[in-house]
Amino acid sequence: MWLAEGFSFGITAAGGTGYYLAQMMVHGEAEIDMASLDPKRYGNWMTTEFAARKNEECYDHVYILHHPDEERPACRPLRTSPAYDRQSARGAQFGFVNGWERPNYYAPAGFNDHDARSFRRGGWWQYAVEEAKAIREGVGLIDATAFTKHRITGAGATAFLDWFTTNKLPRIGRINLTYALTAHGTTRTEYTIVRNAENDYYLVSAGAWTAYDQDYLLKAIEDKEAEFGRINAQDVTTQWGVFAIAGPKSRDVLAAVIKDADPATALSNKRFPWLSAQRIELGMCPVNAIRVAYTGELGWELHHPVEMQNYLFDLLEKAGAPHGMKLVGARAQNWLRQEKSYRAFGNELGRDATPLEADLPRFVDLTKDFHGKDAMLEKGIRSKCVTLLIDGPDDADPWGREALYHGDTRVGRLTSGGYSVAFGKSIGMGYVKPEMAVVGTKLQVKMLDQLWPAEIVEDSPYDPQNATIRIDG
Repeated sequence: MWLAEGFSFGITAAGGTGYYLAQMMVHGEAEIDMASLDPKRYGNWMTTEFAARKNEECYDHVYILHHPDEERPACRPLRTSPAYDRQSARGAQFGFVNGWERPNYYAPAGFNDHDARSFRRGGWWQYAVEEAKAIREGVGLIDATAFTKHRITGAGATAFLDWFTTNKLPRIGRINLTYALTAHGTTRTEYTIVRNAENDYYLVSAGAWTAYDQDYLLKAIEDKEAEFGRINAQDVTTQWGVFAIAGPKSRDVLAAVIKDADPATALSNKRFPWLSAQRIELGMCPVNAIRVAYTGELGWELHHPVEMQNYLFDLLEKAGAPHGMKLVGARAQNWLRQEKSYRAFGNELGRDATPLEADLPRFVDLTKDFHGKDAMLEKGIRSKCVTLLIDGPDDADPWGREALYHGDTRVGRLTSGGYSVAFGKSIGMGYVKPEMAVVGTKLQVKMLDQLWPAEIVEDSPYDPQNATIRIDG
């Protein structure tokens, strides 16, 4: 059965809906990513009352002005991490992600997020700048509890994941970044895989897509279990909280609270190398620590029992105070990851582009067979992902989806945008025609009904050699 419903004004969307639904019927996939209309973008946490109240809110918002930094209030807060109250008391202004409350940025007491919204740089912009600078120059703490998390075990786990994902599987105690593809070779899910044991894996994916990722994972397991052997998949999203600590001083903060015979070397490159995972103790809290940072600085993800989150928050906050540690929200993190050209699922990554078109060949092992490989290769490179530095207006930055021009010809679009504290100007990522995807190419970005100069730069324009991530201590 094929069903398309739930539109606020169905007649206005009918033509496009019919067109792409027909593609899905005939080809199994539409030419554009339809995930934003997929019912699995909601999880089993959603109730009848939630759906009704959010539907009513849509009608309330029909005839009002919408800003790109808008956050809608109905049914909130609903899903909160244990540290929500502590973060709120420290000025957190929250965004809504898959029902979760996630800090967007932190502001002084009395700040009004609604009044701060704008098509230009909102009143919150300077706070996000300060948070981004804290991670680049000192240390910051980010709540990433909303991450989707699955544990995959069983005799068939290794063979299954090797087929299901594009990259080589990591060795025990190591991690990798990898992708699960659609049957058409485009990107269905991005995973960070931690290998705990021979057939024991911990998968981390985007927080906004828990049910969406789980549905695809479980269906693939059902299809392949007879071939590969027993495979157990458990959604452990709500069992584990996550704090990401990052910045040049992050090692100093953790060294003050880690329980180790030699705290000074416990987090060194020799004992805890980049792209590895270890079980450590921070005070009384057992932590599955992963040495990786979405910001491109020295850092760790601290996966901890969710019931111990407030204890760990207080411990890290106290240890971070002598080092000027700031609490950091999602908007600053989004800017920082663009300085490193880190692709984001739902932006640069989705069902309308392959990992090769996203310019991520280092995460695709073409020496092995994996789901969607042949289709990916057949597609070739129709467009290519690039990073751009933009000489935009003094009071505005791109958000993503802005058109890219070469002269009078539109040659692509942005998928992400923001401000770069490292370069002091706007930054963006997006897709252009392959022949345009050359470092140094001059383009223009359309913002506020004007064209602004932009230049394609090398991937990871900030610290392209990853020296800050690998710095020893």
